[in-house]
Amino acid sequence: MEMNRARRQYWTVTVSLEPAVGEIVALILRRAGALGIQEIDDQRELRLIAYFATPVSAASIERECRRALRLAEFSPSALFSVKVEPLVERDWLQTWKRGYRPFAVGRRFLIAPSWESPPAAGDRLLITIDPGMAFGTGTHETTRQCLLALEKYWGGRSLLDVGTGTGILAIAAAKLSPTARIVAVDIDPAAGRVARENFAANGVAGRVALIIGSIDRIRQETFEMVMANLTTATIQRLMPGLIDHVEPGGYLVLSGILDEEESQMRHLILESALELTECDRTGEWRTFTARRPVSSTR
Repeated sequence: MEMNRARRQYWTVTVSLEPAVGEIVALILRRAGALGIQEIDDQRELRLIAYFATPVSAASIERECRRALRLAEFSPSALFSVKVEPLVERDWLQTWKRGYRPFAVGRRFLIAPSWESPPAAGDRLLITIDPGMAFGTGTHETTRQCLLALEKYWGGRSLLDVGTGTGILAIAAAKLSPTARIVAVDIDPAAGRVARENFAANGVAGRVALIIGSIDRIRQETFEMVMANLTTATIQRLMPGLIDHVEPGGYLVLSGILDEEESQMRHLILESALELTECDRTGEWRTFTARRPVSSTR
């Protein structure tokens, strides 16, 4: 008899607050380890729903949020409530369906959820995404910034997507250039399952090589562009390996960086002998595009 796969347990932290303090509270939630945050604005109040892989204390989250509000000279009363609830895997998709509608990114892309009838894309490339248990629906600023960098700087020959999640960046690349060599890497097997399903749903399964594991599993191959939408700490740890996989004259796109970490990332890029091409600033998030010099012998 086939055994049922154990369901993964997650937790949601729902914070109700005044819209004016949303960015401050979102930063506290990310520092506490949130995997992702969904915003629901009903005009009277803003609700932030943060997802955690480990149990968290509502009291400690509320205490840190109120402290941050006082330091920013906001009234602590701008935070209305904090609620923690368990979330099992089967509930994940239903949660993400709320408020997720088709939307355009840049000049080329139209992103749509898999559970809706695909809209007419016109001249845009339609990407249908089912988040499953992975992050990367295109709604987050960092994913949008990466899509814009892909559209602007990639020549269409080869791409490495590190921390692929739902596979949205790899799918976008495969649709932009059907003949390109595209490799997607993620250490999480659950994300790998979601990415495979999204590759198939978008008709690019045969054009993207998926690797479950670290970038150490990729031998000495280099790419025209390497994208890493991670965290600053993870990027710092992986930086030598990321650079090694960028061909001379190619681009490295680094995302998932908070505004307060911008100077730190600038220093890391310059210290790594890369040429800084652009820093995309959207809200509290930063995405850096850097070029590996043609003369690089690293």
